[in-house]
Amino acid sequence: MEPMDAKKRGISIAVILILLFTAVTLINVVRARLGKTAEESKVEVVPVQTVPARTASLDRVIDQTGDLRSGAEVTVYPKVPGKIIEILKVDKGDFVNRGELLAALEARGIEAQIQQEDASLHAAQADLDLAEKEIVRLRKLFEMNAVSQQRLDVAEARQLSAKAQVEGIQAQLRQLKVLRDDHKIFAPISGYVSARYVDRGSLSDPGRPVLRISSDKTLKIVTTVTERDFPNIRKGMHIEMRVDAFPDKIFSGEISLINPTLDPATRTGEVEIHVANPDLTLRVAMFAHLEIHLGKKEGVVAPRDALKTDPGTGRFYLFVVKDGKAELRNLKLGRYQENDAEVLEGVSAGEQVVIKGQNRLKHGYAVTVETGEGGAAPKENKENKENGKGKG
Repeated sequence: MEPMDAKKRGISIAVILILLFTAVTLINVVRARLGKTAEESKVEVVPVQTVPARTASLDRVIDQTGDLRSGAEVTVYPKVPGKIIEILKVDKGDFVNRGELLAALEARGIEAQIQQEDASLHAAQADLDLAEKEIVRLRKLFEMNAVSQQRLDVAEARQLSAKAQVEGIQAQLRQLKVLRDDHKIFAPISGYVSARYVDRGSLSDPGRPVLRISSDKTLKIVTTVTERDFPNIRKGMHIEMRVDAFPDKIFSGEISLINPTLDPATRTGEVEIHVANPDLTLRVAMFAHLEIHLGKKEGVVAPRDALKTDPGTGRFYLFVVKDGKAELRNLKLGRYQENDAEVLEGVSAGEQVVIKGQNRLKHGYAVTVETGEGGAAPKENKENKENGKGKG
């Protein structure tokens, strides 16, 4: 009998433990529900201040980026092949003026030819002078019937031949002087020497550049705009530019060239922007942040004070008061303008956005709108709703 009694006692203890566990679980559930109800009953009505979202005239701006390039850039080549570069007056980084001598090739051979032609010209000119004097003398004798017409004709033919010889030598001399000038390399534009490709003593090669000159007093940026914005681009439009080297400084420029056709692959149009750089503050290859101003547009704005940021996603949001409760609205923002932010999605004009008290709010909280700065009376709410233009 004792083993049977022990078995019954074990079953009884197990049943008792199960009942106790069930009872404790029920008690905890009831306590949790009662605690939640009590917590909900303690949620206070949050006082807030609001202003209506409104429509405003906004700057229509396209944000672009691009690299700064030289306004003009020329690669300088020699014209004469196979000559030693005897003079190279400039190096990378030097500033040169237009027309300044940059380099000179060995030109002793061409100088000798010029001297030889000069001597030939003097001799030919002497023959011409003699022939002209002979013509004058023979014409006087011909008038006195002292010489025949044939002799006069021979003298005139000699004069013409001497004159042709002089003109031929003069033409040859001009060509030689042009060739001599080609042995010298002059700056085609004013600017900085941005590259040097040869050293003094190298042989000239018309296919190999000597220098590259960049004019940086006007810089250019080539960028592209989308098919949607391209019809609004006009030559002469104002742009504002910032560079990372001077983040707090705004530089001005304008659209100077517009490619009339779109790229069929990207559906974008190419635009060239010129930026004045008289003091050479800006440098080639700086990365530029551009704002192309297209004029004005109407859009919905909300005060910056109303905006909050989700720390997890970085997305902006704000609270709108509707039927006495706070509604959280995720936003898609455009540009900032003074103390307002353009709202592209999330809020309509006329809706009351919270500007004070939002730090205590969660979606669905009951609110009471206080009067004062930014406060809105019921009549104003109604008028704003009637005058609102909808979402941006």
